[in-house]
Amino acid sequence: MKKQRNVAAKAEKVSLRECLKIYDGIRMPWTQMILGLVLALLGSYAVLQVSDFSGNAVDASGVIPMDKMVVYILTSIAVVLCNTGRYMFAGIAGEKINYALRQKLWHKILVTKQSHYDTDGGESLVSRVTTDCDYASKFYSTVVNIVSLVISTAMYLVALYQINVQMANYVLLFIPVSILLGAGYTVLRFLVAYKVQSKLAASTAYLAERTKDLALIKTNNAQKKEIAEGRKFFKEQYDAQLRFGMVTAVYNVIDSLMQMLSIAIPFLVGAYFVNAGILTIGAIVTFNGLFGNVKGVFNSLITYAGDFKEANGALARITRFFNAEEESLDEGLEIAADAQEDVVFENVTFGYTEQDVVKEFNCKIPKNQVTAIVGTNGSGKSTLFKLMTRLYEPGSGVIRFGETDCGTYSLHSWRRKVCLIAQGSPMMAGTIRENICYGRQDPVSEEELLKVAKLSHVYDFVKDLPNGFDTAVAAGGSNFSGGQKQCIAIARAMMSKADYLLLDEATSNLDVKREKDVMDAMNALMEGRTTVIIAHSLATIRDADHVIVIHNGELEMEGSPAKILKQTDNYLAKMMSRKLDPSTAT
Repeated sequence: MKKQRNVAAKAEKVSLRECLKIYDGIRMPWTQMILGLVLALLGSYAVLQVSDFSGNAVDASGVIPMDKMVVYILTSIAVVLCNTGRYMFAGIAGEKINYALRQKLWHKILVTKQSHYDTDGGESLVSRVTTDCDYASKFYSTVVNIVSLVISTAMYLVALYQINVQMANYVLLFIPVSILLGAGYTVLRFLVAYKVQSKLAASTAYLAERTKDLALIKTNNAQKKEIAEGRKFFKEQYDAQLRFGMVTAVYNVIDSLMQMLSIAIPFLVGAYFVNAGILTIGAIVTFNGLFGNVKGVFNSLITYAGDFKEANGALARITRFFNAEEESLDEGLEIAADAQEDVVFENVTFGYTEQDVVKEFNCKIPKNQVTAIVGTNGSGKSTLFKLMTRLYEPGSGVIRFGETDCGTYSLHSWRRKVCLIAQGSPMMAGTIRENICYGRQDPVSEEELLKVAKLSHVYDFVKDLPNGFDTAVAAGGSNFSGGQKQCIAIARAMMSKADYLLLDEATSNLDVKREKDVMDAMNALMEGRTTVIIAHSLATIRDADHVIVIHNGELEMEGSPAKILKQTDNYLAKMMSRKLDPSTAT
């Protein structure tokens, strides 16, 4: 398992060029970034003046002209203002970058092909939008800071050489030592940052999934199991963050070594030059101040280099995700609003992995009729719906709309034609009104809303709610019963005006009265539409015009219920024989 994780981590790493692609299409806040850079350079120049004043003050034995004092005070104020403005503009630029990237990432999530989420659950994307995106601004602000520090270093070195060439040459010894120490630190930061973000994403995904199913956990007495499972995730995150703390300790060691060098060079070497009468004590003070700035610059460069590699590691998953294949929503033909055709599966084969779920499948779904799809669990019923809604495309074969390949129509056009009422009737946080009208592009009048609510039996319970259609819906619709959620889903389907309905276990787990209400609503919904129903219950298929029996991904039989009873002894026949007399089969 550890070896597999290491392989996965290695596969996630991306080059700098790849990482920079995440900014394609993002309007960068160049004004704020340039202003921040300019203020940083002005601040460095002001620091030079402050350092020069210190040396002159020592040589002047405390007798400092008033004009020099005024310049010193104003320069010190300038340093504070420049640094304040620099961080302010950097902060604004960073938040603009994060905001833009989050929008781009959310768009990408919504248009990425469904097949991508088979290997990368949607829950893990939560941390990418909420956490990983923060590294986008860190990435660019680090670049700006590094540029600023490089220019500042050049300014400081020039000033050092103006004081004394030989002493400045000793400072150059400081550079390779800093680079050597910094290189090791940045590599450690990169490796540890990737692991921290990876473990954080895993913990976030685990929590996002489990908190949605707390009732399931409690009613199955699984609290202890989940506590232990959560402990594993948090322990891995703890270990990764502990390593990050150790990397910080390494930086402190590096900083101490550089601090020793920064003291040794100006004072040990400087003492020799003062004794030789080459330099004054004031010049050594000035030199020490400038060298301290150089040391600070290299310290910052090491930190920023680490930040840069850390951001590169943290953005690796976002970079990979942006390479995921997208749906082409508007590419293709438009379907006529009144088009009604049979939907035909021709030799369709499909599998989520290397194993096929649907194999050489052939069937016809007649237009303007009710078709029931029946089969055991895992036989491929829901997969047929995913193919019909084009969440997935066939691996081979074709699905036709009349004589035309469905794939030639644009996804937007096709999905306007098809409406899925999924098992469990998922609902969005918001209001009942928003859930019923979800997906409608044009405004919905109160008259139309009321008409649909009555047909779908939503009005039966909405009329008794204090806020009516504006009643808040909790996450997942947890404040409504299963039957109420199903009726709202049916109302949403009515609002969609789709001509083809896909009903997945529409009346499962409902009591008798609520099942009757839902069936009445479904009958109103199915009026004049082509309907495909997945069900195990006889009550939901006995009135079907056409039945498709699927077994292990293959077509076992299709035709009218009576015809199937006459020609096969499969489990459907056994189930229905209690209600239909085989002697009446045609």
